[in-house]
Amino acid sequence: MMRSSRYRYVFSALFASVLLLCVVTSEQAFFVRDVFAQESRRVAAGDQTTPALLDQAKQLVQKGDAQGALALLQQAGTRGPHAADIHTMKGICLALLSKPVESAAEFDQAIALRPNYAPTYLSSGLAYATFDNLDRALDRLEMAVKLDPALPGVRYNYALVLARAGKYGESEKQVDLELASREAKESALDLWRLKARDAYYQKKWQDTVDAYRKTLEFDPQWPEAYSAIGEALFSLNRSEESLSTLEKAASLDPANETPHALLGKLYQDAGKQEKAIAEFETAHRLMPSDREVTYRLYRIYSLKGDTENADRLQKDLENLLASNQAEAESETKAMVLNNTGIELEKKGDLAGALEHYEEAAKTDVSNLVFQRNAALILCKTGRAEEAIRRLHDILTIDADDAESLQILAVANELAAGNLAVKKTLPATQSAH
Repeated sequence: MMRSSRYRYVFSALFASVLLLCVVTSEQAFFVRDVFAQESRRVAAGDQTTPALLDQAKQLVQKGDAQGALALLQQAGTRGPHAADIHTMKGICLALLSKPVESAAEFDQAIALRPNYAPTYLSSGLAYATFDNLDRALDRLEMAVKLDPALPGVRYNYALVLARAGKYGESEKQVDLELASREAKESALDLWRLKARDAYYQKKWQDTVDAYRKTLEFDPQWPEAYSAIGEALFSLNRSEESLSTLEKAASLDPANETPHALLGKLYQDAGKQEKAIAEFETAHRLMPSDREVTYRLYRIYSLKGDTENADRLQKDLENLLASNQAEAESETKAMVLNNTGIELEKKGDLAGALEHYEEAAKTDVSNLVFQRNAALILCKTGRAEEAIRRLHDILTIDADDAESLQILAVANELAAGNLAVKKTLPATQSAH
């Protein structure tokens, strides 16, 4: 699943009857299906008078020769009944040749000539997505859906670009509509994969489990699914289920650090220090820049009195901080994030507060205040099981942390259904 604890969305490129546009982000592996080829097939097969030149250009594009296709299209006139088709094909070619301004101009002309033709909006939207202009891409794709919601690929690609833009809730709604449609053209696996990832990014953990389990009905050995399910179960404090699932994920994808890091936490929580060390060492080797894993290893070795390994990990931590000036100021940055979270909480924006506390905890892994504040918000928003898991993580680092023990007692009561104890929760804290 997740390199650097998250997926990478990848919009890849293929040159065949189905064209894929290449766009890469910093998050998880995922494919946008380009419908440029569908548009070119419509152009070629629209009626018997479609110029042979357009058909030849389509074939060249499908063979990967966008430059040759463009040169051929330059010979065609841009007036007459096929002018919109010519501009559309030029837009496709220019997009494949990485010329965003020229491509956009051609699509604009095609849309001006034929303003209610959904496939052109779809192709144009995907071209904008290729060049990372997601606002324009979503405008065009939204229009395509409005004009022809049954157009093959339109809703799926709209959902995929919504996810690419971080609008996971909206993306999930589009996927649900496609799944509910009797005329859905997308494969069930692709749709469930997208729905699962949308749920994951929204931290809807039970939905994440359910959707990824659905993908396993189609692809029983998909490593990402086991890793995501394992993380979701971990977050829900379902340790035994999480353990077996994460072990499966690690066996299927040994190069993914996330299952090893989470397994380390589970073993550490269970007091199985040697197993925890083995998993954390593997995670550290796979992702040496992960400061939390490095810090946990350092703490374990320090408590064991293993000075050689503790010194090694301490040097690793120092090197991580020294490698980047911004990182060297992590404590200050974390304090600002935490204090902003407190202000958001006072204003009633608990979701925003949680996001800031979590980011503060990632920025400064050694300060337990930020993790405690996140646990408090989880308690206040009815997510007691997640709070319990987070508090257990704190207590594996410092078993005598009085504030965490206090919050844990309340979280356990909340999980048992005693909601009245919520009023006994302590206030969130500024960094110290």
